[in-house]
Amino acid sequence: MSAFQWGKWSKVAAQPIANSNKRINIWEGSVRSGKTIASIVRFIHFVDSAPPDGLIFLVGKTERTIRRNIIDVIKTMLPSPKTVSYNRGLGILKIGKREIEVIGANDERAQEKIRGATVAGAYGDEITLWPESFFRMLLSRMSVEGAMFFGTTNPDSPYHWLKTDFLDRKHELDLARFHFTIE
Repeated sequence: MSAFQWGKWSKVAAQPIANSNKRINIWEGSVRSGKTIASIVRFIHFVDSAPPDGLIFLVGKTERTIRRNIIDVIKTMLPSPKTVSYNRGLGILKIGKREIEVIGANDERAQEKIRGATVAGAYGDEITLWPESFFRMLLSRMSVEGAMFFGTTNPDSPYHWLKTDFLDRKHELDLARFHFTIE
């Protein structure tokens, strides 16, 4: 992590990183506000100590956007090839000794990719672009004790399923919501 520079938002990002210990942890808010960097830092820490039983997923609308938005950023944070590697053909990101499956969730059929899986953890990029059925399936597969989800989203409709069924109900669910703004 020493190669990564925190920049001007480090004080804002520190609180969400330290307090993202719920089953579901979502960073939401403005584009270019630092939420993705903060959530990736937290996810990398999770991978290092994740429950050993169960799979870890890295999910986005497409595998291409995951590579651009998340994997390339992780590589700048963990620049050693011994620390992080990505096998595009297999769809496997390796951080340290832990393998992470990379999954595109661009339509309703995406939930078939995780059906039957036992999940220890997951990271999600741009959650509001996913089908609701995939998100619900992913949460239902997180059955390992200590399983956690970390994800980001930009603003969407106030009637979007993620806002009404999850973000607005954070006190009813085991969910931490972190709002980021440009300021």
